[in-house]
Amino acid sequence: MNATTDRGWSRRCTVVVAAAGYGKTVAVRGWLGDRPVRWCDGPDVAALATAGPDWLATLGAATDTRVDEPSWLVLDGVPRLSRRRLQTLLDTLERLPPQLRVVLVTRHPPTLSPRQSALLTEYGPADLRLSPEQVASVLAADHGRSDPALATRVHAETEGWPALVTLAAPTATATDWDNPAAPGTPLESYLVREVFAELPPEVHRLLRDAARLDPIHPELTRFLGHRHGGHRLDQLARCGILVPVPGSGSAYRMVPVVASVARRRFPLGPAAARRLHARAAAWYAEHGHLVPALESYGKSGVRDATAPILAGHGAELLASGGAEAVVDAFQALPGHARSDGLRLLYGEALQMRGDFDAALAVYAALDDQRGALAAGLAWQYGLVHYLRGEPQSALEVFRRGVLDPHPSTDNARLLAWTASAQWTTGDTEACRRNAERALAAAAAVGSEAALAAAHTALALDAKLRGDRPAADEHHEKALRAAEAAHDTIQVTRIRANRASALVGEGRYLEALAEVRPAVELAQANGHAAMLALALCNEGGARFHLGQLAEAAACYERAVPLLQRMGSRKVAYPLVGIGDVHALRGRTNLARAAYEEALRASEPVNDSQIQVPALAGLARVLAAEDGATAFALAQRAVELERGPDSATARLALGWVALETGDHERAAEVALLASTAARLHRDRAALAEALELRGAAAVDSDDTRHAWREAAATLRDIGSAVAADRLAVLLSRLPGADPQERVDARLAAERLTSAGVPMPSLSRQRPRCVAQVTVRTLGRFEVFVDGAQVQATAWQSRKARDLLRILAARRGRAVPREQLGEMLWPAQDPDRVSHRLSVALSTLRGVLDPERRTSTDHFVIAVHPSLALDVGHVELDVEEFLTESAHGLRLAEHGATDDARATLLLAEQRYRGDFLEDEPYDDWSRPTREEARRVYLRVVRKLAALAHALGDTDETVRHLGRALELEPYDEGVHGEFVRTLTAAGRHGEAAQAYRRYVEAMSAIGVPAQARGDLARRVAEVSAAA
Repeated sequence: MNATTDRGWSRRCTVVVAAAGYGKTVAVRGWLGDRPVRWCDGPDVAALATAGPDWLATLGAATDTRVDEPSWLVLDGVPRLSRRRLQTLLDTLERLPPQLRVVLVTRHPPTLSPRQSALLTEYGPADLRLSPEQVASVLAADHGRSDPALATRVHAETEGWPALVTLAAPTATATDWDNPAAPGTPLESYLVREVFAELPPEVHRLLRDAARLDPIHPELTRFLGHRHGGHRLDQLARCGILVPVPGSGSAYRMVPVVASVARRRFPLGPAAARRLHARAAAWYAEHGHLVPALESYGKSGVRDATAPILAGHGAELLASGGAEAVVDAFQALPGHARSDGLRLLYGEALQMRGDFDAALAVYAALDDQRGALAAGLAWQYGLVHYLRGEPQSALEVFRRGVLDPHPSTDNARLLAWTASAQWTTGDTEACRRNAERALAAAAAVGSEAALAAAHTALALDAKLRGDRPAADEHHEKALRAAEAAHDTIQVTRIRANRASALVGEGRYLEALAEVRPAVELAQANGHAAMLALALCNEGGARFHLGQLAEAAACYERAVPLLQRMGSRKVAYPLVGIGDVHALRGRTNLARAAYEEALRASEPVNDSQIQVPALAGLARVLAAEDGATAFALAQRAVELERGPDSATARLALGWVALETGDHERAAEVALLASTAARLHRDRAALAEALELRGAAAVDSDDTRHAWREAAATLRDIGSAVAADRLAVLLSRLPGADPQERVDARLAAERLTSAGVPMPSLSRQRPRCVAQVTVRTLGRFEVFVDGAQVQATAWQSRKARDLLRILAARRGRAVPREQLGEMLWPAQDPDRVSHRLSVALSTLRGVLDPERRTSTDHFVIAVHPSLALDVGHVELDVEEFLTESAHGLRLAEHGATDDARATLLLAEQRYRGDFLEDEPYDDWSRPTREEARRVYLRVVRKLAALAHALGDTDETVRHLGRALELEPYDEGVHGEFVRTLTAAGRHGEAAQAYRRYVEAMSAIGVPAQARGDLARRVAEVSAAA
């Protein structure tokens, strides 16, 4: 329960109802928080069932209420109330103070009249259940179990019932659910003692039947002879024992683990169970609930009755997720009832659940081996080979297919799947020809399902040719047709294909929005191959968004699905896994994944996945075996067709760069750009720019290309790729301070994602030294990462010259002024010569190998000198830039980015400017400015931490501020207020004493503690 329910709590009476273990009391306490509450339970509340209205009126009158704000009286553990007793309670509320709200917490759903329902708000199990994410958190935090599959299973079996989650967690596994709910377990004992015992005896018989039927309907309970069955189902649902079946109106199902225990607690003999299922099956069949009808007929022993359902509603059953039920029903049929039509349906059901070998055996038995196949058999037979990743075998079967003499949906599907297999092998002309024939066949029959298949094939053809607008148009038409036909299998495939296209265009969030329904549909209809396809495309979207752990989970979930089917399409998630490993710098793991993908795809000539597998393998081998890497990349280029053209060429370009062939790398980058533009592949376009920049000789050309690439990557939300470029840009000579700020933030994000820092190409000539000057705290200089030792300076004056120039932060200093600072009151001619010597020494220290022009680090225009902060990383300049950027972000409400940036600035401030030599007058302005800014930074960080409720972090920053400015009354006040609000009263008292002492030291009267806190609060509110 959360703040989104605030409006409901404004009524005079609120009822929170659910069975034991739903966390009602905890939820109400959490919502009310520090509001004025009187909490009653035990005997006080038990009296509600017998006491008159005066008792409640007395209780309410004794509750502390305020005129200007509401207060609450919570009655926890309310017993079962009759409608009359509840009405008396509601009438009594009118005699209580108008600002008093009453909350009833109960296990017993009250029976309400329409008038009573209008007077109160009810919250129940739907508001109290744990979400899948919350179940995962409970398992990890309380039980040390972080298996996502286990969390999913626990949530599915308990429906998020909090107590059952906790009781199941110690012994549950993702694959075996018998143990947690076994006889004698704490979970079973809890349900029997705390849940079943609370139910009236007349409900037990209904509970016995409902535990065996899924779903259970009010009309079905009446058909089975349960008086008031509909009302009692509603009561059980309001308790949370039953849960609504989504999209089914008034249907319910029992929480699975509760049903398991209920079947043991309320047994039913075999004969009685068969009679129950026979009656239920007849009702299900009559009312169009086909899967439950099949399941109940199977349990009733009346198995011949399933044949008419299978024959008349086979396609509908499969589309609604009934593949398992179809398989079970067919296998239970006697031999004489198994017609060829039912065998074909059986084969399709086996194919949907991923049992490809069995499906092929069914189709082979229907194949009379005379060469030609009916269109319906041909497309289903060949489809199994296609889904196994065997496009050539699929084409052999498809070619044996003979179109029906009259227009049919089977004709369109045969032609459409033929085009799809030709797309996989890269046969552009044949793919287009058969896709167009499929559309003509679909138009002839006028079937929405046929049109969906045809437009899907045409979308693949358009994608192969690089005609993205046409692909989008055909995908849209295909989806509309599939939805009109209620063909959930084609809807799943089309959404997954559209997601793939969106990933290819760099529209990753749109791709996720498209593919998530496809994943859910595939799970619901039990189509294993389509689920694996959708998971691969979800993984692709998450990979580019930088959600690497989630992407890897999608790919790793798809692999065993495809392996169980014996599908060579396992290469697709393996390439995804390889991409994740490669990005994280795990070269050997990436290589293993790419090589396994190639072993799976090469025997069947699946060029759609061979190209990225070859490209990925070439890139991870480039550093250690350039010749092999080049051969692999060249093969990828030779095989590429359509969208993977840029992928292949980029691999070739990176290999060329790694082996030192900058000219070839630049040429290939241009070819990759052309391919990327044709296919609207913005991620590949950005990578081509990155390659072009890496191959450039001039650093300014590199910077221009990389900045454009980074902007593109930010636009499309490719977080990790953009962060890698941000780090690279900061390492180029002449990187501006803002780029270095961005790089530090990017580096932190890369580290969090497990991605190593990128480095400039080893073949890129190091034209200049990397110089870092540290002035915050001790003065230190680093050249190419190595600290400059004192002996390297030869002259202290050269070192002092750098310190003075650093204090001016890039602003020019007249030579005469420098001479006076370094050699006061000496002969100007001699000073001029000494300054020239000191400058030469300084330049030699910063660039000992003389790799740059003399003005690269220190600019010398005749009358003045200046440090070039574009070529020197000066920490005080970086600090001031980071601070300004972070404070600006905070002003604009970008609190997360502001906090990250300001933390970088705070970490950089290792001490006052040149604190090891604090007495030079020329350093004082920069020192004071940096100190003022640092105080602003830590105070803002304290405010941001306070807003997040992080008391320790708030106190740390305020303490740092007081170290630098011990007489700041505002900081003292904020310190005291923060500790007091956190309940840390002893520390608050100590902080107040320090404040009093500080004010006394400077002769300022200290404010009373309450006045100090109030003034700070007023200032904060005004700010």
